[in-house]
Amino acid sequence: MTEQEIQALIDASLNSFKTEIKTEFTQANQGLASSLTKEIKKLQTAQPASVEPTESIQEKLTLKALEQQLTDLKTQLANKDLETLNAKRSSAVSQAIANSKAISPRLLQKVFLLDNADKIKEEDGIWYVAQGDSVSTLEDALTSYLSSEDGKAFIPASGVRGSDAQETKVTPIDPNQKLKAEDALFESF
Repeated sequence: MTEQEIQALIDASLNSFKTEIKTEFTQANQGLASSLTKEIKKLQTAQPASVEPTESIQEKLTLKALEQQLTDLKTQLANKDLETLNAKRSSAVSQAIANSKAISPRLLQKVFLLDNADKIKEEDGIWYVAQGDSVSTLEDALTSYLSSEDGKAFIPASGVRGSDAQETKVTPIDPNQKLKAEDALFESF
């Protein structure tokens, strides 16, 4: 056999194989093609009903509607900014209260914010309280508030007992020093 005869035999085999695959493919997909044709016809008949929604979409995109949407978005953004500022302010006040070691910190925070929320400002990460012409740091304003008549309720009581008693400082006992008899007796009670 020559090379041309082999080539002709291969071409004939490939052509018959190709024809056989085409017929099998066509037979397998005939049902699919008819069902797709039916679906396309259904979609084409449903199009006149879809003309109305496009008109309502065009109505929605009027200038006034867009302006209203823009106004609503600006309002939402301003509200979120205000919420963020309030949360940061509340966090800064609670941190200052924690550093002051006042009693009832949650109540103190609510009262302090009720009196000073609109006066508390932030600049470069530093919180301050602007009261008229005077400006003080948040910690100084809290200390000032705690020394006022309203703020004294949040200061822990001293260790003095009774109204006439004088507060005395307890001197720590040196562990290297021997205990005297009266000190040992005092400690036992």
